[in-house]
Amino acid sequence: MHYRVSIYNYFARRFRECGWELLVRSNELQKENPYPLKFDFMQMNFGFHRYKKEIERVDPDIVIMFVHLKDLTIWPLVHWLKFNKIPVVFWMKAKNYDNPNSIISHLLYKYMHNICDGLIIYSEHEREHISKRNRYKVFAANNTINFEDYPNITESREDIKRELDIPFEKVVLSVGRMGAGGGRKKLDHLIALFNGDMPEGIGLVVVGSGVSSELLDKRNKKNIIYFGQVHDPKNLQISKIFKMADVFSVPGHVGLGLNQAFYWGLPVVTEDGSQPPEINYLINGRNGFIVPNNDLRDLKEKILYLLTEDLAREEFSKNAKEDILKHASIENMFNGFRKCVLTLTTSTAT
Repeated sequence: MHYRVSIYNYFARRFRECGWELLVRSNELQKENPYPLKFDFMQMNFGFHRYKKEIERVDPDIVIMFVHLKDLTIWPLVHWLKFNKIPVVFWMKAKNYDNPNSIISHLLYKYMHNICDGLIIYSEHEREHISKRNRYKVFAANNTINFEDYPNITESREDIKRELDIPFEKVVLSVGRMGAGGGRKKLDHLIALFNGDMPEGIGLVVVGSGVSSELLDKRNKKNIIYFGQVHDPKNLQISKIFKMADVFSVPGHVGLGLNQAFYWGLPVVTEDGSQPPEINYLINGRNGFIVPNNDLRDLKEKILYLLTEDLAREEFSKNAKEDILKHASIENMFNGFRKCVLTLTTSTAT
């Protein structure tokens, strides 16, 4: 994904300062990537023998796997790395949050936790999902995006609204890869709210891929605007969109959209349920609200509270920016990786 390029650029620079070189091999680079690559990158289709040959050529001190368990290449590769005594790290969420009740998924994650030499998790809160016998090899690297690559937006909210032709006095923003029918983001919940009785001057702006034509046809075009995907070389447009908004809401899987919203000072309103690790940045009643799962009445109530109570929204906004910079800086994330690499390479050397 394009946002990972910015992260790897930062990691490459910081690792180099520590005497390490970061090499990245991936099956694909997102074509909309706006960032120059400042690390050693090679695009390679997945395949055990292909990646085995490249690892033999590079002869790395450590290999970090950032691959979905459904990608079959990972299984023979991790066993080959173990056989050849090359330290291997599994960087991933500690469990399948989208399907937490799957027994097969649970067993596959547990097996990977057991076999790998190190585990880099998205949040310290995920440690509870790792067996006690494996927690010694866990390193938390709070999942985030590289705020240092974000542009400085000098235009006012009203100037941006005029530029983007947004007529609303107050704006609820929803950003993400939505999925058909609203998908795991539950965009259909927001569409239902804004198709109902909403106060005058309040509108919903949706940005992202995967929204079905059926769902778009259902929306009230008077107070719902859909921009589709937004990509530009310096992230100017998406940053402007975040700046002009008042509240951010993804009722379902919030993901890194929460980080981006907090950076721009937007309180977040979402629902309880199968949320990813990033949900731990949201402190209910401080920088946003978590309402009961599928409770559209409470979802609407909390959104309207933040939109209409200006002093409360300003306090939530201040807390959101402060909290995300404290707990989810790119340097904090890098330190989790650095500690893992130093620990494994030191133990290997001794």
